[in-house]
Amino acid sequence: MTKQKMLMAAVAGISLGVSGGAQAADAKKDEVKCYGINGCGSHAKCSVSEADLSAVKKLLGDAEYAKRFGKSEVHGCGSHAKCGASDQILNWVPTSAGECKTQGGFVIEEDASKKKVARKA
Repeated sequence: MTKQKMLMAAVAGISLGVSGGAQAADAKKDEVKCYGINGCGSHAKCSVSEADLSAVKKLLGDAEYAKRFGKSEVHGCGSHAKCGASDQILNWVPTSAGECKTQGGFVIEEDASKKKVARKA
């Protein structure tokens, strides 16, 4: 009887682990690189390219971009990211698409010609 209970507990544990993994995968599937909502550099993630900056600038226009992200620079990693949007520096953080939209962030995607294009989340 003890072996049967242990087997049932093991199967239940495996089932929970599998369904928990599926939920984590679903959460990752909804995750986007959300530009413009980050705080300081320790929260920013790696790499903001010239193409990323240009895409957001094109979306916002020169004046709005200068006002919101005018101190932005190309960088290769979060430790070089300095601080974020409140300091006029564009970085990105991983977040859900819904949270990105709620906070007024931007998503950058490649179009058919592999050119980066920004859009409001």
